Amino acid sequence: MAITDTRPGAIVLLTDIDASRSDEPDHLFHHDGRPFTTAEYELLSTCTPTEIDIAVAHMQPVGDWMSERQTVQKALIGLYMKYAYQMPDAFPDSVYDLMTEEDYSEFERLADIVSADDAFEEHTGHEQD
Repeated sequence: MAITDTRPGAIVLLTDIDASRSDEPDHLFHHDGRPFTTAEYELLSTCTPTEIDIAVAHMQPVGDWMSERQTVQKALIGLYMKYAYQMPDAFPDSVYDLMTEEDYSEFERLADIVSADDAFEEHTGHEQD
């Protein structure tokens, strides 16, 4: 697929995956908490490595720095999509089953970091209110 054939909708969808959700590991959610639709799963299953690379690169904020949280989120999405684009079906409900033990352990470690960071931000946000 040539770079001119990239689909902006696919790239935007990739950047909206909330990879920190561990309460329902067989389902994907948007950052705002909405579950992915069947159509969105179908779109994800057709994402190309180029689209994935663009989405992951897009997570880099303007400037030369990236927060630890952004770095972890970028790694989570990259690791998830390493397997998701290989899914044979339109609904990637077993993407974690495709992961090697090493990648799955790393994915869990990164998800725990993001979850702990979310809990910390929520706690400190309540203190400021």
